[in-house]
Formats: sequence, C-alpha cells, structure tokens
Amino acid sequence: MRNRTTATRGVLFLYAAPFFVVIGSRLFIPGDRFYPLQWFGLALSFVGIVVAFGVPTPAADPHQLLGDLMLLGGGIAWAATTLVIKASPLSRVSPEKTALYQLVISAPLLAICALALGERMDRMPSAVALASFTYQGLWVVSVSFVIWFALIIRYSANRLSAFTFLTPLFGVAAGHLVLNEPLTPAFALAVALVAAGLVLVNRPR
Repeated sequence: MRNRTTATRGVLFLYAAPFFVVIGSRLFIPGDRFYPLQWFGLALSFVGIVVAFGVPTPAADPHQLLGDLMLLGGGIAWAATTLVIKASPLSRVSPEKTALYQLVISAPLLAICALALGERMDRMPSAVALASFTYQGLWVVSVSFVIWFALIIRYSANRLSAFTFLTPLFGVAAGHLVLNEPLTPAFALAVALVAAGLVLVNRPR
C-alpha cells in the first residue's frame, strides 16, 4: 500500500478538508466549536489516513508540486462548500435544490474549461467509461450528494466532516473485495485510529 505515492499525496492533501471546516466554523458558525479533545480526535483520525497510505515523499518536480497545491485547493473548496451550505440561506433550501444549483453552475464551467484547454472526444467512450459516468451521475450526484447536503443542514458541520476520513478506507476495502488487493496490518491500525478519532470528535462534552 505504501508504494501508491500518487494516491497517497491526493488523499492526504484532499482530506485536510475537515481541518478547514473546523477553522472556518469559528468565523461563520460560532455555535459549532471544537474543543481540545475533539481537535485531538480529528488529528488522530488523520494520522490513521497517514498510516493507511504512508507518508508522501517531497515533490520532486514543479508539476508534482502544482498537483499538490491543486489537491489542497480542492480540500479547501470542499470545506468551503460545507461551510456555505451550513452558514448561508442554503441551510433553509431543500438538499435536492442545492445539488441542482451546483450542477447548473458547474456543468457549463467544465465544458468551457474543456474547450479552452483543447480537450476533444476523438472516439466513442468505452462501456466502462459510460458505466462509470452513469454511476457518478445517478448515484454519486443524485443520491449521495443530496444525502450529504441534508446531513450538513441537520447536524454539526465540524463533527460531520470528520466522517469523511472513512471514505479512503472504504476505497481500500473495496479494492480488496473487488480487485483482491491485499490488506495489511497497517490498514487495520489505520481503521482503529480513525474509529478512535471519530469517537473522540463525537464524544459529548
């Protein structure tokens, strides 16, 4: 698992998002504060991700560093989305409508960016690509995003964001079930650390 340097870098930079949510909450959601024990739990869960994927090597070239910064920016944008939904009038809008707002704005922007960068579709996508696109559209966007937005509205953004640390672990477990990739003792330790961190984050004060 430790030789997946590209995946490792992506996971660690992207999943810094919960820390940005907690920091941003101090400014935009005053009633949703983290206390020292909860901060420790958040850090413990992040350490679990590090244990699962390994510590990334320093960026060897400018392109790799740019990728790291883009992934970190993705984590910040993810956190910003959570904070905006929680702290703005979107908290009084149905989750389905919030998801629709994102699609209506992002789809044209992505198309414009693709044209600006010279991307072209020179052949028909494969069956796997079409199936993946259908899965993303029907399940990820239409179902899981809507559920996530509903949870943000109802529960603490800080505590909820910590549960995103489970996502890469589920990805590794799926790799084992679908692709027969091996699970290591480090992964078991990672699961234990993430679980312990989540317990501390959600422990009543």
